[in-house]
Amino acid sequence: MRLEFLPEKIIWSGDPGMTLLEIAAEAGASIDGNCAGAGTCGKCRVRIISANIDEPCEADRHKLTKRELAAGYRLACRYRPTEDAVIEIPASDSAVKRKTKLLDVKEAIRPDHRIYKRLISYKKATLDDQRSDEARIIDACQADGIAVHPALLAEIPKLAKDGGELTLTISDNEIVHIEKGNAADACYGVSFDIGTTTVVGMLWNLDGGRRIDAIARTNPQGAYGADVISRIHYASECKENLDMIHGKIIDCLNEITESLADRAGISAENIYYLTVAGNTTMAHFFIGVEPIQLAQSPFAPVFRAAVRGYAKDAGLLANKLARYYLLPCIAGHVGSDITAGLIATELLDKNDAHLMLDVGTNGEIVLGMKGNAIACSTAAGPAFEGASIHQGMRAASGAIEDVRITENDVVIKTIDDQPAVGLCGSGIIDAVSELIRTGIVDKTGKLLDEQKLIEKGLAPEVAGRVRKGAHGKEFVLCYGEGSEDVVILQKDIREVQLAKAAISAGISIMMKEMRITQQDITKILIAGAFGNYIKVESAITLGLIPDIDRDRIAYVGNAAGIGASMALLSHRKRKEADEISRAIRHLELSTYPDFQDAYLSAMMF
Repeated sequence: MRLEFLPEKIIWSGDPGMTLLEIAAEAGASIDGNCAGAGTCGKCRVRIISANIDEPCEADRHKLTKRELAAGYRLACRYRPTEDAVIEIPASDSAVKRKTKLLDVKEAIRPDHRIYKRLISYKKATLDDQRSDEARIIDACQADGIAVHPALLAEIPKLAKDGGELTLTISDNEIVHIEKGNAADACYGVSFDIGTTTVVGMLWNLDGGRRIDAIARTNPQGAYGADVISRIHYASECKENLDMIHGKIIDCLNEITESLADRAGISAENIYYLTVAGNTTMAHFFIGVEPIQLAQSPFAPVFRAAVRGYAKDAGLLANKLARYYLLPCIAGHVGSDITAGLIATELLDKNDAHLMLDVGTNGEIVLGMKGNAIACSTAAGPAFEGASIHQGMRAASGAIEDVRITENDVVIKTIDDQPAVGLCGSGIIDAVSELIRTGIVDKTGKLLDEQKLIEKGLAPEVAGRVRKGAHGKEFVLCYGEGSEDVVILQKDIREVQLAKAAISAGISIMMKEMRITQQDITKILIAGAFGNYIKVESAITLGLIPDIDRDRIAYVGNAAGIGASMALLSHRKRKEADEISRAIRHLELSTYPDFQDAYLSAMMF
């Protein structure tokens, strides 16, 4: 059986019997599997273009509209193809492309990665000079303490037999690569930010610390669940599942590396160092360690310190003697992506209070001042990433990303200015914020009835958008023209309310621990690709961040990717990462005495 996935143009040939979601995961096609194939989220909808389509199953009828069913849409986790077909999957490249635009490594960073190239003139042995080839190569380096890696000894006879110019790559005083001729400029490294949703790879010229390119891909593990807990449970079911989810991320990293090398016209043989940052679950998956402990109290990770090794042993595409460095994690749900973010923002070097907030599929918060810092994590991601929102979606073409309610209308903006098909994270925050600001949603989070809103003076054109839908009370953000209306449900508002309350409660408890008020906070740093598209006013209205002067709130881009790159370029920054992970105190909110009171208080808008 042969399947073709569009628009990614991926061809798969194999035996029938698998669900389309399983086939897509095997083929490398990106389909959201937020509920790990349980048929409950409805996010894996695809359109069957050329095949005889079976009657929709119960899950299809529950999650898809009549119009979608008639147009050939089915849930990928329920559809089992039995013949050749062309499958259209939703475009999801907008989100990953956005993440590559949020990388700005400080120009002041001074490369000290301890990897350099040296061009030598090599002379063959003679009766007058019977030193070993190894000794003559080392002497030609004219540097103390240099040694040849044993794995290269077998290559020396072929490379050195004719003499001439040789280019040596030296890493930590060890020769790890010998090339004929002048290849002194070919010295590269790759840094990775493994996000739960998106994976970013950056290619760097280590000679001078110049970024060459950046590529982002959707994390292929998404087929096994939108959140880390779903993936942890999947991986813990059997060793084959763990191997599968580990292999997916390694394959993704290698595909990114191969694409970076191809686009730059270089060889992967000239990649000598790789750094990796990600949340604690992604770190465990990266090295193939089962992280089931992270889904169970007390949420202790198997490891927390940095992991160093040879790239080939991790299955990574690079020079055979290249090394990798996985940045250290801080706690079970505060990972090396936060360590990388702290390197990028230099938060621990600040004398006054700085708050860093990374709202992604998971929400992490760090509050630091005068060299002291505390960190915590909150279960916020599924709502803000759209996974638990009725028409939530990734930041792809057609996603509503901006909402403004005027006196008598609702004005929306979609990604790529395409017809609205759902809401991404920034659109969700905007929508709920605007509903609060205009009084359509009260302080308790209740969506008020149309008549009550008209009595309050709201224009009928806006009040009339509140209606009873198939899934309960809803507010229409955009009326569909030949397609489904885009709405936000009362249930969606509650999901956002729960997520923002967790983050808000975490911030208030951290301030209490530091004995400061929100006015003592000098700077709020909003990190992450998603965070950079949140409007400050919407976040404050929602209660997501403290209400402080707007000029004290700053976006810091993909801080994890920036920090991973700084660790690639600087041995000093790698040492700093090790020190940061040991210095930060982790606050477990679930056991904190006042957390429930703070959480309930933060539920109000």
